[in-house]
Amino acid sequence: MEFTPQEMKLIERLRKQDQQWKWARWLVLAMGLLSATACVIFGCLLNRLISESAQGQFESHAVFFIILFWTKCCLYFLFSAWCFTTVFLKWHGNVSRMLLLRLLDTKTVKRQ
Repeated sequence: MEFTPQEMKLIERLRKQDQQWKWARWLVLAMGLLSATACVIFGCLLNRLISESAQGQFESHAVFFIILFWTKCCLYFLFSAWCFTTVFLKWHGNVSRMLLLRLLDTKTVKRQ
């Protein structure tokens, strides 16, 4: 099976992505853990800020910080959920990419 230079470039890119995932999965897992930790920290700050308010009356700067902490907490939670889901589903690599590379390897070996 003969490949054009553009196809060879795509195949090499797939091989590179497959090799990079071996260390990138640990990076994604670490980002998920750090994001979850940040979510907990901002959640604690948000809880403390709300509990210290006097009888439910908030000053203008307190409302600003509540909104700021709430959005940060939600964004960090969503990002950590994405990281954990990605790592859980693709820990051993992208199955489609691995099968395609294996198929291409067997086709080129049989051809030679």
